[in-house]
Amino acid sequence: MVIASLLLPALEVRPWFKKYAIAVSIVIPWIWTFGATYADKGLGIKAAAYLEGAMDFMLFIALAGIALTAAGVRLPLIWSGSSSPMKYEILSNIEVPRRIFLVPTLVSILGVVVGYILAIVFHLPEKPVTPAALVQLHNHVILISVSAVLALLTLRFMNISDSVFSKALRIGEIGIVLTTLGLFVFVFAGTPSVVWIVPAGIYYLLPIMAFATAVGLLPRKGQPLVPTAHSAFRASIAFVWGMILFLVAIGAVIGLVWSTNPYVTVTYKQLEGMPYPGPIPEKYIGTGPVPGGPRGLENAHLSPGSWSHVAVAWLLALALLSPVFLKLKRLGLFYLFLITIPLAPFFNLEGRLLAWLGTMMPPKAPGGIGAMYYAAHPLKGFNIVSIFILALVLIWLIRNEKLKLEITS
Repeated sequence: MVIASLLLPALEVRPWFKKYAIAVSIVIPWIWTFGATYADKGLGIKAAAYLEGAMDFMLFIALAGIALTAAGVRLPLIWSGSSSPMKYEILSNIEVPRRIFLVPTLVSILGVVVGYILAIVFHLPEKPVTPAALVQLHNHVILISVSAVLALLTLRFMNISDSVFSKALRIGEIGIVLTTLGLFVFVFAGTPSVVWIVPAGIYYLLPIMAFATAVGLLPRKGQPLVPTAHSAFRASIAFVWGMILFLVAIGAVIGLVWSTNPYVTVTYKQLEGMPYPGPIPEKYIGTGPVPGGPRGLENAHLSPGSWSHVAVAWLLALALLSPVFLKLKRLGLFYLFLITIPLAPFFNLEGRLLAWLGTMMPPKAPGGIGAMYYAAHPLKGFNIVSIFILALVLIWLIRNEKLKLEITS
Protein backbone atom coordinates (compact mmCIF):
# COMPACT_ATOMS: atom_id res chain seq x y z
CA MET A 1 0.00 0.00 0.00
CA VAL A 2 2.93 2.33 0.69
CA ILE A 3 4.29 1.76 -2.83
CA ALA A 4 0.81 2.39 -4.23
CA SER A 5 0.60 5.67 -2.32
CA LEU A 6 3.84 6.81 -3.95
CA LEU A 7 2.40 6.16 -7.40
CA LEU A 8 -1.24 7.17 -7.08
CA PRO A 9 -0.95 11.01 -7.25
CA ALA A 10 0.62 10.99 -10.72
CA LEU A 11 -1.37 8.16 -12.29
CA GLU A 12 -3.79 8.69 -15.15
CA VAL A 13 -6.81 7.29 -13.32
CA ARG A 14 -10.32 8.59 -12.71
CA PRO A 15 -11.02 10.47 -9.45
CA TRP A 16 -13.51 7.83 -8.29
CA PHE A 17 -10.84 5.15 -8.44
CA LYS A 18 -8.42 7.26 -6.42
CA LYS A 19 -11.08 7.76 -3.77
CA TYR A 20 -11.87 4.05 -3.80
CA ALA A 21 -8.19 3.10 -3.40
CA ILE A 22 -7.71 5.55 -0.52
CA ALA A 23 -10.92 4.44 1.19
CA VAL A 24 -10.19 0.71 1.10
CA SER A 25 -6.58 1.22 2.23
CA ILE A 26 -7.88 3.05 5.31
CA VAL A 27 -11.00 1.05 6.13
CA ILE A 28 -10.01 -2.53 5.36
CA PRO A 29 -7.13 -2.86 7.87
CA TRP A 30 -9.60 -1.91 10.61
CA ILE A 31 -12.03 -4.54 9.37
CA TRP A 32 -9.21 -7.09 9.36
CA THR A 33 -8.33 -6.21 12.93
CA PHE A 34 -11.76 -6.04 14.51
CA GLY A 35 -14.30 -7.49 12.07
CA ALA A 36 -12.50 -10.72 11.31
CA THR A 37 -11.65 -11.22 14.98
CA TYR A 38 -15.30 -10.78 15.98
CA ALA A 39 -16.46 -13.12 13.22
CA ASP A 40 -13.93 -15.70 14.36
CA LYS A 41 -15.04 -15.60 18.00
CA GLY A 42 -18.75 -15.02 17.48
CA LEU A 43 -19.68 -16.59 14.15
CA GLY A 44 -16.96 -19.16 13.58
CA ILE A 45 -13.78 -19.50 11.62
CA LYS A 46 -15.49 -19.85 8.24
CA ALA A 47 -17.32 -16.57 8.67
CA ALA A 48 -14.00 -14.92 9.46
CA ALA A 49 -12.42 -16.53 6.40
CA TYR A 50 -15.20 -15.32 4.08
CA LEU A 51 -15.06 -11.82 5.55
CA GLU A 52 -11.31 -11.58 5.23
CA GLY A 53 -11.42 -12.98 1.71
CA ALA A 54 -13.96 -10.37 0.64
CA MET A 55 -11.89 -7.56 2.16
CA ASP A 56 -8.73 -8.92 0.54
CA PHE A 57 -10.43 -8.92 -2.85
CA MET A 58 -11.53 -5.28 -2.52
CA LEU A 59 -7.98 -4.24 -1.62
CA PHE A 60 -6.58 -6.43 -4.39
CA ILE A 61 -8.73 -4.59 -6.96
CA ALA A 62 -7.30 -1.26 -5.81
CA LEU A 63 -3.67 -2.38 -5.74
CA ALA A 64 -3.91 -4.25 -9.06
CA GLY A 65 -5.49 -1.22 -10.73
CA ILE A 66 -2.77 1.08 -9.44
CA ALA A 67 0.05 -1.28 -10.39
CA LEU A 68 -1.28 -2.07 -13.86
CA THR A 69 -1.87 1.62 -14.62
CA ALA A 70 1.63 2.44 -13.40
CA ALA A 71 2.92 -0.26 -15.76
CA GLY A 72 1.18 1.47 -18.69
CA VAL A 73 -1.92 -0.71 -19.02
CA ARG A 74 -4.96 1.38 -19.98
CA LEU A 75 -7.78 -0.21 -18.02
CA PRO A 76 -11.04 1.05 -19.57
CA LEU A 77 -12.99 1.64 -16.36
CA ILE A 78 -10.33 3.58 -14.48
CA TRP A 79 -7.97 5.10 -17.07
CA SER A 80 -8.56 8.82 -17.59
CA GLY A 81 -5.90 9.78 -20.17
CA SER A 82 -4.41 12.51 -17.97
CA SER A 83 -3.19 12.87 -14.41
CA SER A 84 -5.03 15.30 -12.18
CA PRO A 85 -3.75 15.43 -8.59
CA MET A 86 -6.40 15.66 -5.92
CA LYS A 87 -6.36 18.32 -3.24
CA TYR A 88 -4.32 16.42 -0.69
CA GLU A 89 -1.86 14.77 -3.07
CA ILE A 90 1.76 15.91 -3.10
CA LEU A 91 3.83 15.53 -6.26
CA SER A 92 7.54 15.08 -6.89
CA ASN A 93 9.46 15.35 -10.13
CA ILE A 94 11.22 12.01 -9.56
CA GLU A 95 10.31 9.80 -12.50
CA VAL A 96 10.58 6.03 -12.92
CA PRO A 97 10.03 3.97 -16.08
CA ARG A 98 6.65 2.28 -16.29
CA ARG A 99 8.34 -0.95 -17.26
CA ILE A 100 9.61 -1.63 -13.73
CA PHE A 101 6.05 -2.40 -12.60
CA LEU A 102 4.87 -4.69 -15.41
CA VAL A 103 6.50 -8.05 -14.68
CA PRO A 104 6.29 -7.72 -10.86
CA THR A 105 2.59 -6.83 -11.14
CA LEU A 106 1.70 -9.75 -13.41
CA VAL A 107 3.63 -12.22 -11.25
CA SER A 108 2.10 -10.80 -8.05
CA ILE A 109 -1.40 -11.20 -9.51
CA LEU A 110 -0.52 -14.84 -10.18
CA GLY A 111 0.57 -15.20 -6.56
CA VAL A 112 -2.69 -13.71 -5.32
CA VAL A 113 -4.69 -16.11 -7.50
CA VAL A 114 -2.75 -19.03 -6.02
CA GLY A 115 -3.59 -17.65 -2.57
CA TYR A 116 -7.31 -17.67 -3.32
CA ILE A 117 -7.03 -21.23 -4.64
CA LEU A 118 -5.33 -22.25 -1.39
CA ALA A 119 -8.14 -20.64 0.60
CA ILE A 120 -10.92 -22.33 -1.39
CA VAL A 121 -9.36 -25.76 -1.85
CA PHE A 122 -7.60 -26.21 1.50
CA HIS A 123 -8.34 -23.61 4.17
CA LEU A 124 -12.11 -23.42 3.98
CA PRO A 125 -12.59 -27.23 3.84
CA GLU A 126 -10.04 -27.42 6.69
CA LYS A 127 -7.59 -29.60 4.77
CA PRO A 128 -3.80 -29.51 4.99
CA VAL A 129 -2.06 -27.76 2.12
CA THR A 130 -0.44 -30.27 -0.20
CA PRO A 131 2.07 -29.95 -1.67
CA ALA A 132 3.08 -27.71 1.21
CA ALA A 133 5.26 -25.63 -1.13
CA LEU A 134 2.11 -24.20 -2.71
CA VAL A 135 2.34 -21.67 0.11
CA GLN A 136 5.76 -20.63 -1.22
CA LEU A 137 4.35 -20.35 -4.73
CA HIS A 138 1.74 -18.02 -3.28
CA ASN A 139 3.82 -15.75 -1.06
CA HIS A 140 7.38 -15.91 -2.36
CA VAL A 141 6.58 -14.71 -5.87
CA ILE A 142 4.77 -11.71 -4.35
CA LEU A 143 7.51 -10.95 -1.84
CA ILE A 144 10.27 -11.21 -4.45
CA SER A 145 8.32 -9.00 -6.85
CA VAL A 146 7.74 -6.32 -4.22
CA SER A 147 11.37 -6.52 -3.15
CA ALA A 148 12.52 -6.06 -6.74
CA VAL A 149 10.33 -2.98 -7.21
CA LEU A 150 11.63 -1.45 -3.96
CA ALA A 151 15.22 -2.11 -5.04
CA LEU A 152 14.63 -0.43 -8.42
CA LEU A 153 12.94 2.54 -6.75
CA THR A 154 15.91 2.80 -4.40
CA LEU A 155 18.28 2.86 -7.37
CA ARG A 156 16.24 5.66 -8.92
CA PHE A 157 16.16 7.66 -5.68
CA MET A 158 19.94 7.19 -5.43
CA ASN A 159 20.17 8.65 -8.95
CA ILE A 160 22.08 5.69 -10.33
CA SER A 161 23.48 5.94 -13.87
CA ASP A 162 21.07 5.10 -16.69
CA SER A 163 23.19 2.20 -17.98
CA VAL A 164 23.33 0.52 -14.56
CA PHE A 165 19.61 1.07 -14.00
CA SER A 166 18.77 -0.54 -17.35
CA LYS A 167 20.86 -3.58 -16.43
CA ALA A 168 19.17 -3.76 -13.02
CA LEU A 169 15.75 -3.64 -14.65
CA ARG A 170 16.58 -6.56 -16.94
CA ILE A 171 18.05 -8.52 -14.03
CA GLY A 172 14.86 -8.01 -12.06
CA GLU A 173 12.59 -9.14 -14.87
CA ILE A 174 14.67 -12.24 -15.63
CA GLY A 175 15.06 -13.15 -11.96
CA ILE A 176 11.35 -12.82 -11.16
CA VAL A 177 10.20 -14.84 -14.17
CA LEU A 178 12.75 -17.64 -13.74
CA THR A 179 12.11 -17.88 -9.98
CA THR A 180 8.37 -18.19 -10.61
CA LEU A 181 8.89 -20.88 -13.24
CA GLY A 182 11.29 -22.67 -10.91
CA LEU A 183 8.71 -22.68 -8.13
CA PHE A 184 6.13 -24.19 -10.50
CA VAL A 185 8.57 -26.96 -11.40
CA PHE A 186 9.47 -27.51 -7.74
CA VAL A 187 5.83 -27.72 -6.62
CA PHE A 188 4.31 -29.78 -9.40
CA ALA A 189 7.26 -31.88 -10.64
CA GLY A 190 8.75 -32.56 -7.23
CA THR A 191 12.28 -31.63 -8.25
CA PRO A 192 14.95 -30.54 -5.73
CA SER A 193 14.52 -27.00 -4.42
CA VAL A 194 17.62 -25.85 -6.27
CA VAL A 195 15.44 -25.33 -9.37
CA TRP A 196 13.98 -22.17 -7.83
CA ILE A 197 16.67 -21.18 -5.33
CA VAL A 198 19.29 -20.68 -8.07
CA PRO A 199 17.06 -18.42 -10.23
CA ALA A 200 16.19 -16.48 -7.07
CA GLY A 201 19.90 -15.71 -6.91
CA ILE A 202 19.43 -13.58 -10.04
CA TYR A 203 16.81 -11.48 -8.22
CA TYR A 204 19.22 -11.30 -5.25
CA LEU A 205 21.51 -9.13 -7.38
CA LEU A 206 18.96 -6.29 -7.05
CA PRO A 207 19.24 -5.93 -3.25
CA ILE A 208 23.01 -6.14 -3.68
CA MET A 209 22.88 -3.28 -6.19
CA ALA A 210 20.58 -1.22 -3.95
CA PHE A 211 22.98 -1.63 -1.02
CA ALA A 212 26.05 -0.98 -3.16
CA THR A 213 24.56 2.19 -4.63
CA ALA A 214 23.58 3.52 -1.20
CA VAL A 215 27.14 3.11 0.09
CA GLY A 216 28.63 4.64 -3.07
CA LEU A 217 30.03 1.54 -4.79
CA LEU A 218 28.05 1.95 -8.02
CA PRO A 219 28.15 5.02 -10.30
CA ARG A 220 25.52 7.71 -9.86
CA LYS A 221 24.62 10.63 -12.10
CA GLY A 222 24.85 13.01 -9.16
CA GLN A 223 23.58 13.40 -5.62
CA PRO A 224 20.62 11.24 -4.54
CA LEU A 225 17.26 12.68 -5.54
CA VAL A 226 16.59 13.74 -1.98
CA PRO A 227 17.10 17.48 -1.46
CA THR A 228 18.09 17.26 2.20
CA ALA A 229 20.03 14.89 4.47
CA HIS A 230 21.81 13.09 1.61
CA SER A 231 24.34 11.23 3.77
CA ALA A 232 21.88 10.37 6.54
CA PHE A 233 19.32 9.02 4.07
CA ARG A 234 21.96 6.96 2.27
CA ALA A 235 23.21 5.49 5.55
CA SER A 236 19.71 4.63 6.74
CA ILE A 237 18.57 2.91 3.56
CA ALA A 238 21.93 1.13 3.18
CA PHE A 239 21.49 -0.28 6.70
CA VAL A 240 18.06 -1.67 5.81
CA TRP A 241 19.20 -3.19 2.51
CA GLY A 242 22.13 -4.76 4.35
CA MET A 243 19.64 -6.50 6.66
CA ILE A 244 17.59 -7.63 3.66
CA LEU A 245 20.68 -9.20 2.09
CA PHE A 246 21.24 -11.22 5.26
CA LEU A 247 17.58 -12.19 5.72
CA VAL A 248 17.07 -13.30 2.12
CA ALA A 249 20.24 -15.38 2.35
CA ILE A 250 18.76 -17.16 5.40
CA GLY A 251 15.81 -18.16 3.23
CA ALA A 252 18.13 -19.61 0.59
CA VAL A 253 19.92 -21.70 3.23
CA ILE A 254 16.60 -23.00 4.57
CA GLY A 255 15.47 -23.89 1.05
CA LEU A 256 18.69 -25.73 0.17
CA VAL A 257 19.20 -27.55 3.49
CA TRP A 258 15.72 -28.27 4.92
CA SER A 259 12.84 -27.44 2.56
CA THR A 260 14.19 -29.54 -0.28
CA ASN A 261 10.93 -31.38 -0.95
CA PRO A 262 7.65 -29.68 -1.95
CA TYR A 263 5.74 -31.80 0.55
CA VAL A 264 7.61 -30.53 3.60
CA THR A 265 8.02 -27.11 5.14
CA VAL A 266 9.62 -25.54 8.19
CA THR A 267 6.91 -22.92 8.49
CA TYR A 268 4.65 -24.73 10.98
CA LYS A 269 5.02 -27.02 13.99
CA GLN A 270 3.58 -30.51 13.75
CA LEU A 271 4.77 -33.84 15.09
CA GLU A 272 5.98 -36.27 12.46
CA GLY A 273 3.22 -38.63 11.42
CA MET A 274 0.53 -36.67 13.20
CA PRO A 275 -2.77 -36.51 11.26
CA TYR A 276 -4.32 -33.24 10.23
CA PRO A 277 -5.01 -31.52 13.54
CA GLY A 278 -8.27 -29.73 12.84
CA PRO A 279 -9.71 -26.31 12.02
CA ILE A 280 -7.65 -23.18 11.63
CA PRO A 281 -6.38 -21.09 13.24
CA GLU A 282 -7.07 -22.25 16.82
CA LYS A 283 -5.90 -25.83 16.32
CA TYR A 284 -4.14 -25.65 13.00
CA ILE A 285 -0.42 -26.18 13.50
CA GLY A 286 0.81 -26.82 10.01
CA THR A 287 1.44 -29.37 7.31
CA GLY A 288 4.38 -31.63 6.61
CA PRO A 289 7.17 -29.96 8.61
CA VAL A 290 10.78 -31.07 8.36
CA PRO A 291 11.62 -33.12 11.49
CA GLY A 292 13.91 -30.99 13.62
CA GLY A 293 13.60 -28.12 11.18
CA PRO A 294 14.68 -24.60 12.17
CA ARG A 295 11.31 -23.06 12.95
CA GLY A 296 13.01 -20.20 14.81
CA LEU A 297 15.32 -19.51 11.88
CA GLU A 298 12.33 -19.41 9.56
CA ASN A 299 10.78 -16.81 11.87
CA ALA A 300 13.96 -14.76 11.56
CA HIS A 301 13.75 -15.02 7.78
CA LEU A 302 10.10 -14.03 7.40
CA SER A 303 9.21 -11.51 10.09
CA PRO A 304 12.21 -9.15 10.05
CA GLY A 305 12.36 -9.62 6.29
CA SER A 306 8.85 -8.24 5.80
CA TRP A 307 9.49 -5.45 8.33
CA SER A 308 12.67 -4.47 6.49
CA HIS A 309 10.89 -4.10 3.17
CA VAL A 310 8.22 -1.97 4.82
CA ALA A 311 11.06 0.13 6.25
CA VAL A 312 12.44 0.72 2.74
CA ALA A 313 9.02 1.83 1.53
CA TRP A 314 8.62 4.20 4.50
CA LEU A 315 12.08 5.69 3.95
CA LEU A 316 11.36 6.33 0.27
CA ALA A 317 8.04 7.96 1.11
CA LEU A 318 9.65 10.17 3.76
CA ALA A 319 12.43 11.07 1.33
CA LEU A 320 9.83 12.60 -0.96
CA LEU A 321 8.61 14.65 2.01
CA SER A 322 12.05 15.83 3.10
CA PRO A 323 11.48 19.33 1.62
CA VAL A 324 8.37 19.55 3.79
CA PHE A 325 10.40 18.79 6.91
CA LEU A 326 12.86 21.50 5.87
CA LYS A 327 10.16 24.05 5.11
CA LEU A 328 8.44 23.39 8.43
CA LYS A 329 11.82 23.60 10.22
CA ARG A 330 11.37 20.05 11.49
CA LEU A 331 14.39 18.42 9.88
CA GLY A 332 15.23 16.82 13.23
CA LEU A 333 12.02 14.78 12.94
CA PHE A 334 13.20 13.54 9.54
CA TYR A 335 16.50 12.44 11.10
CA LEU A 336 14.59 10.73 13.90
CA PHE A 337 12.66 8.61 11.41
CA LEU A 338 15.90 7.76 9.61
CA ILE A 339 17.01 6.13 12.87
CA THR A 340 13.82 4.59 14.29
CA ILE A 341 12.56 3.06 11.03
CA PRO A 342 15.65 0.83 10.45
CA LEU A 343 15.97 -0.05 14.15
CA ALA A 344 12.52 -1.69 14.35
CA PRO A 345 13.35 -4.58 11.95
CA PHE A 346 16.88 -4.75 13.38
CA PHE A 347 15.66 -5.49 16.92
CA ASN A 348 13.09 -7.89 15.48
CA LEU A 349 15.95 -9.72 13.77
CA GLU A 350 18.04 -9.68 16.93
CA GLY A 351 15.24 -11.10 19.06
CA ARG A 352 14.39 -13.82 16.55
CA LEU A 353 17.99 -14.93 16.15
CA LEU A 354 18.65 -14.91 19.90
CA ALA A 355 15.51 -16.96 20.49
CA TRP A 356 16.58 -19.48 17.83
CA LEU A 357 20.18 -19.68 19.05
CA GLY A 358 18.90 -20.27 22.57
CA THR A 359 17.34 -23.54 21.37
CA MET A 360 20.46 -24.61 19.53
CA MET A 361 23.28 -24.23 22.03
CA PRO A 362 23.88 -23.58 25.73
CA PRO A 363 23.94 -21.25 27.45
CA LYS A 364 20.73 -19.69 26.21
CA ALA A 365 21.04 -16.13 24.96
CA PRO A 366 20.01 -13.78 27.78
CA GLY A 367 16.65 -12.22 27.02
CA GLY A 368 16.10 -14.27 23.88
CA ILE A 369 13.06 -12.93 22.07
CA GLY A 370 12.93 -9.91 24.41
CA ALA A 371 14.65 -7.66 21.88
CA MET A 372 11.62 -8.08 19.60
CA TYR A 373 8.99 -7.63 22.32
CA TYR A 374 10.59 -4.74 24.21
CA ALA A 375 12.41 -2.86 21.45
CA ALA A 376 11.19 -3.81 17.97
CA HIS A 377 7.45 -3.63 18.62
CA PRO A 378 7.59 -0.34 20.57
CA LEU A 379 9.70 1.23 17.82
CA LYS A 380 7.38 -0.05 15.11
CA GLY A 381 4.38 1.22 17.05
CA PHE A 382 6.04 4.60 17.46
CA ASN A 383 6.76 4.79 13.74
CA ILE A 384 3.20 3.87 12.75
CA VAL A 385 1.54 6.28 15.17
CA SER A 386 3.90 9.18 14.52
CA ILE A 387 3.75 8.81 10.73
CA PHE A 388 -0.05 8.71 10.98
CA ILE A 389 0.00 11.92 13.03
CA LEU A 390 2.37 13.46 10.51
CA ALA A 391 -0.09 12.61 7.72
CA LEU A 392 -2.92 14.30 9.62
CA VAL A 393 -0.76 17.41 10.14
CA LEU A 394 0.08 17.57 6.44
CA ILE A 395 -3.60 17.26 5.53
CA TRP A 396 -4.39 20.14 7.87
CA LEU A 397 -1.59 22.28 6.39
CA ILE A 398 -2.71 21.60 2.83
CA ARG A 399 -6.33 22.26 3.70
CA ASN A 400 -5.42 25.63 5.20
CA GLU A 401 -3.14 26.42 2.24
CA LYS A 402 -0.03 26.55 4.42
CA LEU A 403 1.82 24.02 2.25
CA LYS A 404 2.39 23.92 -1.50
CA LEU A 405 1.15 20.84 -3.27
CA GLU A 406 4.09 20.36 -5.63
CA ILE A 407 7.49 19.40 -4.32
CA THR A 408 10.49 19.30 -6.61
CA SER A 409 13.80 17.68 -5.87
